[in-house]
Amino acid sequence: MRTLYLWKNDIIQIVRDPIMRLMCVAPLLLLVVFKAIVVWLVPLIVTETGLDLYQYTDYMLVFVLLMVAGMSGIVTGFMMLDEKDGRIAELLSVTPLGQGYLVNRLLFSGCLTTVYSLMAYYVLSVSRLPFPALVFLTVALALYSAVIGLLLFNKADDKVKGLTLAKGLNLLNLFAFADLFGLSWLSAMAKIFPSYWLMALVRTPCSLEPYLMVFISLALWLGWLIYRRRV
Repeated sequence: MRTLYLWKNDIIQIVRDPIMRLMCVAPLLLLVVFKAIVVWLVPLIVTETGLDLYQYTDYMLVFVLLMVAGMSGIVTGFMMLDEKDGRIAELLSVTPLGQGYLVNRLLFSGCLTTVYSLMAYYVLSVSRLPFPALVFLTVALALYSAVIGLLLFNKADDKVKGLTLAKGLNLLNLFAFADLFGLSWLSAMAKIFPSYWLMALVRTPCSLEPYLMVFISLALWLGWLIYRRRV
């Protein structure tokens, strides 16, 4: 009940804030744009130029999924920054309502990401993953959104700085495409980031390595960020 009460207040807060409201609607707009690209633009380019873009559809899907998770994380980060500005988070932490405050915040982000990720996967319909791989990917994306939200909360002092930082956080998604450049040093550096292994998971869903590395990278990032929040 406590979680549902907090989520109800979160929804009210999102509706009142134009930036957060836009961030919640943006994944749907992104999905519409990329569906149009897949249905009309990709076949047109293939027909007119002979360039086989279908081999890159996995990259399109992962780009959309990472953007969706990133935007959901940014929404949660903004909510926590609002509460940091007003010292609400500090007050909540010493009340029964605020127990598990961080978990409730990250669960909200994770649930939002899960809904949008499943919509993106089925609406775009450009890749076919085994069901266990899809479940694992969805959970991993929810955790990735938590990483983005905590990065924003830890590194920004207020929403003005948070808005600037949010633009930079989307650059983390680009590490998913490091292998496309054929640079060994770039691929090696990209392996530090969960986005790289999420891409590997979609590309090779029958291999054990990406599952293990997604789990390890997300655990390390989340552990470090939660620790940084406490110190």
